[in-house]
Amino acid sequence: MILEYARMSRRAIKAINWSALAEKIPETEKTAFAAFKAKSDQYLRRMNMNPETPPKINWSYYKKSIPVPGLVDKFQKEYEAFKIPYPEDKYTSEVEAEEKQVHIKIEEFMKESNERIVTANKEIDRIKSLLPFSEMTMEDFRDAYPDLAINSDKPTVWPHIPEVQPENEKGRPTHH
Repeated sequence: MILEYARMSRRAIKAINWSALAEKIPETEKTAFAAFKAKSDQYLRRMNMNPETPPKINWSYYKKSIPVPGLVDKFQKEYEAFKIPYPEDKYTSEVEAEEKQVHIKIEEFMKESNERIVTANKEIDRIKSLLPFSEMTMEDFRDAYPDLAINSDKPTVWPHIPEVQPENEKGRPTHH
């Protein structure tokens, strides 16, 4: 179990892309990141100093060398039965599930963004197809922007905003 974890740890530590991570770290956190990487590298060096699997014990050598009968057998039995308790991994599946959800959200965002891009490109093409304002007549402007243009059937007075139009003058006190 512990050896399995050690192999997993070695793979996990080797799989870290430090340069990609460094690109995402804000300038204010660079020193903390450098300290974290140094500590991780120190742990990796210490871990790599030890073999991946513990050396095998030559039990037959000790059985021949130690005169007390059954002592080596007892030690061998206890050694092989000894298991170092290691906390069970409860979080990897949660992290992987959350990662899948994030990837789904990213895909949805990309799809929505691509739809917005298509809509924006259509609007750009429509605007490019219009006459330049400098060449437009009032009728061209009315056809291109009906909600912004002045309605010739219902003329307005300057400054052409609703508040100053004669139909809105009703009820206002007159200053004579």
